[in-house]
Amino acid sequence: MRSVLAFTFLVLGTVLYFLVGIIPVLIALCLPKKQRGRWMRYIILYYGLWQTRVVFRPFFKIEFRPLPDEQTRQAGIYVFNHRSASDPFLVALFGKEVIQIVNGWPMKLPFYGFFARLCEYIDATRTDYEQSLEKIGDLASRGVSVMAFPEGTRSGDQSMNHFHSGIFHIARELKLPIYPCAIAGNERLPDRSFRFHDDSLIIVAQLAPISAAEVIAAPTAYALKQRIHLAIAEASAKLDAEIASRTKS
Repeated sequence: MRSVLAFTFLVLGTVLYFLVGIIPVLIALCLPKKQRGRWMRYIILYYGLWQTRVVFRPFFKIEFRPLPDEQTRQAGIYVFNHRSASDPFLVALFGKEVIQIVNGWPMKLPFYGFFARLCEYIDATRTDYEQSLEKIGDLASRGVSVMAFPEGTRSGDQSMNHFHSGIFHIARELKLPIYPCAIAGNERLPDRSFRFHDDSLIIVAQLAPISAAEVIAAPTAYALKQRIHLAIAEASAKLDAEIASRTKS
């Protein structure tokens, strides 16, 4: 019953948001490509905030633990662990103009894929390294950050898969800061069968940033990747323990 209600709220929330926001969407479609992309990124940003702060509210609590704005002012690469299909919604909590690097299937969806393409999201399955480098460099020059899930696929539980190295090579080549982030508590919200369970608390925490100078100074992209993987794994494990303690009390 919970899964049916949550899914129903998700669909109805989406329909309501875009019925109300149809005029901004139509205006965006008439703009030049780069202006259209920026307009659409803000439309999707507020859609994510609408879903996480309003639509999902009856089902679970979300705590966001950001860093001060002055530590994340520069456009860069946000790196997350990836547990659930709800992760892409949670990135809206950062309140930034961003794009996401996604696997091919979201780009093929008739609704979400349409907006993802307009927002200039990067399809990792159809974009090679040089193309990604060029696109991310162009976006960063316009003040747009990138949200990346280097595991490439959802773990579905509290574990972490290994990270792919591509985004770390790009960060080094473009001299961009990296903002590691940990997500905990949403591994079953929803699960791989898109069922929502009785978990009630999600925490999204931003970890200590890695400056562009530190990124460049790392001996290799592999060393940088391993450092960030360890930091996120340790942080998410601590958050899991905190959630378990709080939900039992």
